Amino acid sequence: MASCTRFIMLKSILEEFLAIEAESGAAVVGRDGFLIEGVKSGNIDLETVGAMASTGMGSSEAMGTELARGKLLQMHMELIKGFIIIAPLTDTEFVTIIADKLESSGLIRYNLKKNRERLIAAL
Repeated sequence: MASCTRFIMLKSILEEFLAIEAESGAAVVGRDGFLIEGVKSGNIDLETVGAMASTGMGSSEAMGTELARGKLLQMHMELIKGFIIIAPLTDTEFVTIIADKLESSGLIRYNLKKNRERLIAAL
């Protein structure tokens, strides 16, 4: 029962991210690429996003190690029609946020920093 409650809490926190007008998806993903929990508005395949984000995390972490820059804190990909933020939560899970409005990136990064510990506690 406690596990079920934690997943409800996790989904609730992710839904708070969607309350920011610019966001179209938020997901917690395992390092293996499998979706743990996610929410979306619109036509986003969160399973595919999780698999691709896992690959991106691995490549970025390898680059950081190779260049002796330390542990990855956050990835921010700015695209023509929005941006994607990927950030580690634990050694085995990370969060991915997909947003439509570039000008909202600061607010979303702030909310991610503010809610990071809550996300970790819900795992």
